[in-house]
Amino acid sequence: MTVVVVTGAVTVLQFAHAADLSPWLTAPLLLIGAVAVPSIGAELAVARREEIGLARLRGIHGLRLWRFLLLEPLLAIVTGALVGLALGAVGTVLATTRWLDEAAAPVGQPALLTTAAVAGVGLVIVGLSAAAALREPLAVQVSTRRRPRRATTLAIFLSVLVFVGAGVAAYRSRAASGEPDLVVLVGPALVGLALGQLAIWVIRIAARGLTPTTERRGMGAFLAARRLARADDLVTPIRLVVAAAVVGSLALSGAVSVSGWTEEQARVEVPGARAISTDTGAMGAVELTERIDPDATHLIATALVRNEDRLPERRAYVDADRWDAVVGGFYDDTPARAASDAVDELRGAVDPFQVTGDRLTLKATGIEVPAVRYFIGPDRERVPFGGGSAQVTLRYVTSGNATGSVELPFLVPQDGTPVTRSVRVRDCAEGCTITSIDVGRGTDTVFDNKGFTFLLDSLRLGDTELTDQTWVPDPSAVEAVLNSTFLPNYEPPRNLVVNRPDGLQVSILPSVTMELDLDLGAAVPAVVAGEAEPQALDLGGDDRDTDVVGVAGTLPLLGSIGLLSDIRTAAVGSAPTVPAAEVQVVAAAGTPQAMLDEVAEATGSSWRTLGSVRDALGERYGGAQSVAYALTALACALVALLALGAGVARHLRDYRRDVASLRVLGISVATARRAGRAELVSLTLLVLAIVVAGGWLAVALLLDGIPLLANPAAGTPIDTAPHAWPLVVPAVVAAAAVVLVGGRARAVRSATTQPSLLREEEGR
Repeated sequence: MTVVVVTGAVTVLQFAHAADLSPWLTAPLLLIGAVAVPSIGAELAVARREEIGLARLRGIHGLRLWRFLLLEPLLAIVTGALVGLALGAVGTVLATTRWLDEAAAPVGQPALLTTAAVAGVGLVIVGLSAAAALREPLAVQVSTRRRPRRATTLAIFLSVLVFVGAGVAAYRSRAASGEPDLVVLVGPALVGLALGQLAIWVIRIAARGLTPTTERRGMGAFLAARRLARADDLVTPIRLVVAAAVVGSLALSGAVSVSGWTEEQARVEVPGARAISTDTGAMGAVELTERIDPDATHLIATALVRNEDRLPERRAYVDADRWDAVVGGFYDDTPARAASDAVDELRGAVDPFQVTGDRLTLKATGIEVPAVRYFIGPDRERVPFGGGSAQVTLRYVTSGNATGSVELPFLVPQDGTPVTRSVRVRDCAEGCTITSIDVGRGTDTVFDNKGFTFLLDSLRLGDTELTDQTWVPDPSAVEAVLNSTFLPNYEPPRNLVVNRPDGLQVSILPSVTMELDLDLGAAVPAVVAGEAEPQALDLGGDDRDTDVVGVAGTLPLLGSIGLLSDIRTAAVGSAPTVPAAEVQVVAAAGTPQAMLDEVAEATGSSWRTLGSVRDALGERYGGAQSVAYALTALACALVALLALGAGVARHLRDYRRDVASLRVLGISVATARRAGRAELVSLTLLVLAIVVAGGWLAVALLLDGIPLLANPAAGTPIDTAPHAWPLVVPAVVAAAAVVLVGGRARAVRSATTQPSLLREEEGR
């Protein structure tokens, strides 16, 4: 018992320290061990009762008698502590290597102190048990018969205290906020011990009530009921078996909850079989998928802005045009299915204006141009000229997610003669996204309060005519002119910009540059979750009009809080993708390896599979806590199994003697076997029922208060509801232990239960 308790405690303590978890995760094991060790100590004292009596008859008393009693347990406990410490160190290395990044220190100060405490408590308990045995009358000590003893007041008080502790743990778990206290962590063991004690009471009360009834239903049933009501070789260890099984049910339920959460959260973060990060910006990722996967069947670009500190700005962008073909039914069995089905509705009315070319060419014709204009000469003198000086600035975002611009100054003649200018644009040779056009007066124009109008016949970048798009003026430029104190009487033209079939008519404002933006059309469609006032933002973080087309509990990429919109719609007129965005290319299952290799080469990154993302989530949010609890549950199960096996081994001789006594009375071995089977069946069914009920109760009352992981603010909620198989499996294992170990106790053979056995004992 010392080996098992110390091994489990050291392993869990060192694992918890390496994973930065609470050391009190060992509390259930220590509590169950504290219940098991006194039981074994008391049985050890009872087993040595005859030795004590013989020693007293030989005149051994006082310190010599104490030395005689405690030397053997002391050696056993010290040896067990040392062996347990060594095994715990090995278990620490194996567990941390398997579930953490690297092997942790095998032994630390807490582990050493715990080992010493377990050994010290064990020795104290054995000493107390020996003292109780020493106080018994000599006639009792030398007797070969063991009589059932009534429960002491202390035992009844401790049993009631366990029930009270279980209730307090359930209450504290419900009210827990933040890190749970010791009572909550030890709660599963308290609930298990309480139900185990309840099982003992149920067994004995039911057996006593059925004893008169079974007298008329056969000797086998009567013997089984009588033994259940009085014997304790199998009944008493049931308490520990039930307690360990309940702890196992909670640990298994917690592991299932964590596994389900990491699987679901991994699907939230990666809507496909694998993903790869890129620093090219959202539209760069879109261009990459279009180039490598022109059929739109394998690759999709996504962008995520987590903003876990500012949840109202949490948003994600997906390529709605490719979603159905690439993602398809990936979310069919998850809470994000509704949001995934609504992605089709995220397509906007316009697409980003993407062009490719290395030269910008302009052609302009004057419409209303003043006869006399001025510019500043080399000697700072005012030089008159006929026409108007203007400048067109084209602004864009490169495929590398950088802002760029190119300026084209020109002079608009008054006589209507077209003017042509061109400039080199190297940034757009590989493609870029046009965001706006700035039109203003030339930098060499003397300030006055006059404007003029001209027709931009053509503005061509590469093979793309920019004037074919619909351009609208930024209202802030007009407002700045109207509010200017230098132009108190200025009246702007009725139409600042006219999108004509033959070009773009623009009226120059006298004092400010006017920004022309692409017509964004209708509001940006979005699917939202957990937001009271959703606000769509473009890739650059600027506000956009929002059209909420759906509300869901869980969103792909975002989880329970955020806003999902189309990546192409959000790119229209947008500044570069904000640096905080996590841009990635997601590949569906079955993507050709050649395509994956090409994406990896283009991004300079490596693919992350859904499994690796799941493992990273468990590591990032403390999934190791469920591992620590599973190790604790395993150690508890070993303690219970050892206690059950020890009870069987100690009482096997008594049972064989009882069967021999029955044979003297004419009761056959077959009848004794039927009684043993009835006893085992009763205990097995009770253990099955009580463990399932106790596991359900522990999970329902306690699992919410135990920190299985640190769920992020917008993470999907973890499911802590009781499920069938995590409750049934520990119950079946506990029942199997009762059948196998208890069956060993009730396996009687004719050769080992001969009535001559009684004569041999009497002779001794």
